[in-house]
Amino acid sequence: MYRVNYKSFSENQLIIALGNDDAAAFEEIYKRYWYSLYAIAFKQTSSKQDSEELVQTVFERIWKNRHTVKIKNIGAYLTVCLRNMVIDLHRQKNVERRYQDEQDIVVSGNLTEEEFNKVQLLNHIENVLQELPEKTKIIFKLSRYEGKSIKDIAATIGITEKAVEYHITQSIKHLKKFLLHYLPSIVMYILQFFPWS
Repeated sequence: MYRVNYKSFSENQLIIALGNDDAAAFEEIYKRYWYSLYAIAFKQTSSKQDSEELVQTVFERIWKNRHTVKIKNIGAYLTVCLRNMVIDLHRQKNVERRYQDEQDIVVSGNLTEEEFNKVQLLNHIENVLQELPEKTKIIFKLSRYEGKSIKDIAATIGITEKAVEYHITQSIKHLKKFLLHYLPSIVMYILQFFPWS
């Protein structure tokens, strides 16, 4: 019986096979990119456990979304997904640390009501960002958290600059709509961290 040699497959062949539910093609993608993704994750987190979990999640998502995701460059796509999750992890840990710090201050009676509201709003913003489509969220974070230019993001994701602008605009509209529920003074404080035009 003839056995398919997936090691000889090009990236495009693997992408097509993945979309056709080919588990062996998925395994080949895993073998090709696991270590490089792990190295990136470990460099960003310095945690063996976090790195392994992040990389595992990246591959779980690509398999789960194999019928709908449009990939032009597997390596770039996986790297962007991983970087997005690393950003989420760092921000989650920062929020948890900040929340604990603020809770300690609240207990000691040294936190004003406005400062407490700011902390709560930052936590809510994280939740709002999770509501965005995966690609929109990735593009927003590359733009606002990492300071990438529209041109750089377009090249990384493999879409047009117009498409990048659209995703960023949608993200900003979504967040602005959410922020309207808060006091102007708090909104102005938050806008310092999201310098949209």
